Amino acid sequence: MVQVLPEGIAISSTAILVQILGSVALMLWGIRLIRTGIMRAFGGSLRHALGAATNGRFMSFGVGVLVTIFIQSSTATAMIIASLAAKGMVSAPAALAVMLGADVGTSIAAQILSFDLSVASYVLVFIGFFAHSQCTDHVRRQVGRCVLGLGLVLLALSLVRSSSAPLRESALLVEILTTLENETLLTLFIVAAITWLVHSSLAMVLLTTSLFVAGVIPLKMGMLMVLGANIGGTVPAIIATMNTSVAGKRVAIGNALFKLTVCLLSIPFLHLVVEGLAPYLQTPGALVNFHTGLNFLIAALFLPWVGVFARLFERMIPDTSQQEAAPLARYLDRNLLDSPTLALASASRELNRIPDQIDDSLLALAATIRADDLAGVEVAKRNHATISSTLDLLKFYVSDVTRGDISEEESSRAMNIMLLSSNLRHVSDLVLNAVVLCEARIKDQARFSNEGKQELLSLVNIIQQSLRLTLVAALQGDAQIRKNINRQRKELDRLVEVSWQEHFRRLSDNNPSAVTTSAIHGELLRDFARIFYHIHAASKVIV
Repeated sequence: MVQVLPEGIAISSTAILVQILGSVALMLWGIRLIRTGIMRAFGGSLRHALGAATNGRFMSFGVGVLVTIFIQSSTATAMIIASLAAKGMVSAPAALAVMLGADVGTSIAAQILSFDLSVASYVLVFIGFFAHSQCTDHVRRQVGRCVLGLGLVLLALSLVRSSSAPLRESALLVEILTTLENETLLTLFIVAAITWLVHSSLAMVLLTTSLFVAGVIPLKMGMLMVLGANIGGTVPAIIATMNTSVAGKRVAIGNALFKLTVCLLSIPFLHLVVEGLAPYLQTPGALVNFHTGLNFLIAALFLPWVGVFARLFERMIPDTSQQEAAPLARYLDRNLLDSPTLALASASRELNRIPDQIDDSLLALAATIRADDLAGVEVAKRNHATISSTLDLLKFYVSDVTRGDISEEESSRAMNIMLLSSNLRHVSDLVLNAVVLCEARIKDQARFSNEGKQELLSLVNIIQQSLRLTLVAALQGDAQIRKNINRQRKELDRLVEVSWQEHFRRLSDNNPSAVTTSAIHGELLRDFARIFYHIHAASKVIV
């Protein structure tokens, strides 16, 4: 089919569809830029704000609204809050309240982005690009990224509106839309599936609004698509929390049930809404207003009862924490809390498992350096997640021990266990950082020189040897082992210095491999030195 614009230019429906899809891709990329910019600049503060969302359901709801307005993604908020809920840092009712707030925050973000600011979009793109490319300050660069993303989103929306205008005259499109309008469940499924694929209900709502403003879809059809977008927007969070603890799953599934219930119950009343509010809905922002009203309605219905629903979801989704926690905390027996000596001995046994897991990550690191092998990267990431969760459980366990009546000696031992676990956590973090650096190098097809590779592998080998001795020194107080670790530290410092000098020599010789991997090589040397600092500090602790 060929459409003819008023100027007489013939454009095929296929070309129009390609233009719309390109605009949608641009919008998705803009939303991603906003989200990544905010998370890189203020991610720690936002995570802290979500973690502090425990002072009542309304405070949690407000935090969810504000955080999601900033990061433009209820899925990202769901991932953060599910992670915190899985660690027991946020209660189930507070987490559900945060998710209700996140949905409202997404609708407010849609309100902000729905204004026709096509002229301002070019200015925002220019300012954002200039700020991101020229600013040296990290926060300003990321703010520039956000401004650039905002400009791209506004530009994409204006392109969708202008590109889709000719479709109003398409008889085929009218027939398709009429069919879909009569097939309610099919429409909901299609829109929900598309929303899941693009991982953004915000983008889908904005696209639907643009098509409505261009006169391509009728109001009732648009409202049905908004319902589908709200349902589909809950799927990524459910999938993303499948591998988390039960507490994380309950947050995502509970929020999905809230939305699914209200959306399905709203369908029979859509025609009444269209007829009763016709004067207020025949405006460019009608669908965005409907989307906002829908999420406020969901919040009003369920927010007062989040405590009740949290208990209901506990019964619906049984807590199999015994099976789940076994590989994480094998020896933290809470029945021993009344006996501090036995409880601290159990904590020491739990710590004894951590170096083996870090050692597995070091083996993966060595493989990425030696053979550009990415097979162990996921292993290293899983190990790091397991270590972090285990050490969190250990921290809470030892804290519970110290709340009881314990002697000075036991209190000192508990403090040393916390110090040792803190050093092991730092080691795990730095090893993961080194693995991620090597992963990025491999994906960029940059290769270490043979000499640089051998230097790095020698350092990894020394770290592995010392790590295996660390807990022996800490648990047994063996002075000879501490001396060995101290000698290895001096040897590692010497090898790091030699590697720096050799690396600079290769740079002066214009060695291509040295030039392309110079930054990563330097980062790894710094990480290795810091890793051994924490290993050496851990060996001095007596538990």
